[in-house]
Amino acid sequence: MKRHTCIPAALLALVAIAATTACSTPAPPPKPSLFVRLGGMAGVTAVVDDFVSKVSADPRSKRTFEGVNLARLKASVVSHVCALSGGPCKYEGDAMALAHRGMAITSDELSVMGHYVDQALQRQGVAREDREELERMLDKLGPEVLNK
Repeated sequence: MKRHTCIPAALLALVAIAATTACSTPAPPPKPSLFVRLGGMAGVTAVVDDFVSKVSADPRSKRTFEGVNLARLKASVVSHVCALSGGPCKYEGDAMALAHRGMAITSDELSVMGHYVDQALQRQGVAREDREELERMLDKLGPEVLNK
């Protein structure tokens, strides 16, 4: 008799499992990395080229770029943004505090850069949510860059 009571219990358990799995929705695919959403290496390179070219020529910020090898700087910034945004790069440049030591960069100069970063991202068609995500990442570096 015990044998017969086990069968209905097992069937009930199978029905419950089947009902649960049939009603559950599959998990959405994972969101691509910010690096991918920025357009991969081509997108990051275009954004960096755009904003470094503009911020280094702007009278409000160009003093901090005098004597700087812009091609080398751009390559370093591309590597840093690639790494920060989840891309395949490994940033091997100087820490931000060291790279900006003695430059006495002001918050106004940093704001000019932020303005050009946002414009470059918009010109590349980067979604607002993704622009804001990158800008939050870059904002965290601000204290290391300022007044060193």
